[in-house]
Amino acid sequence: MAEVTDVLPELQKWNAGAGISPDNWIYIEGRADHALGFCSLFWPEFIEFGGYVLRAPFDLGRLRDWERAGHSRQQVETAMNAFLFDHMFPDDETEASLKSVQLTRLATIMADMLATKLNREFPDRRFSAFVLDQADFGLSFHQI
Repeated sequence: MAEVTDVLPELQKWNAGAGISPDNWIYIEGRADHALGFCSLFWPEFIEFGGYVLRAPFDLGRLRDWERAGHSRQQVETAMNAFLFDHMFPDDETEASLKSVQLTRLATIMADMLATKLNREFPDRRFSAFVLDQADFGLSFHQI
């Protein structure tokens, strides 16, 4: 798997080509409002409802539709907790193959973060947090 520095070509443009670390780059170029917005993606709020653990807020009608369709609890949680990258960063002009590598790395990191937060908030339950790489690309989780 590619390291973060390997998929951020912008870093090498700094310091007359000597590069810059990702944290120093964010320190200089980043914005606090974006960082706070990203926190809602990287460290989301969860809600327990009817035996489910879901990303907050959740859509009760959508949950009931999945249940009526006869899906298992894991299938319902996977669908309800899916965070899809399909339309994320629409103004990003990064070349498509590099953006794909970047988003794959991001999804992997975010799945690890989800697993950590879920284990911390629900120590008596077990979860699987994972990258979705089929027709939909992103990440999700469910109880196991």
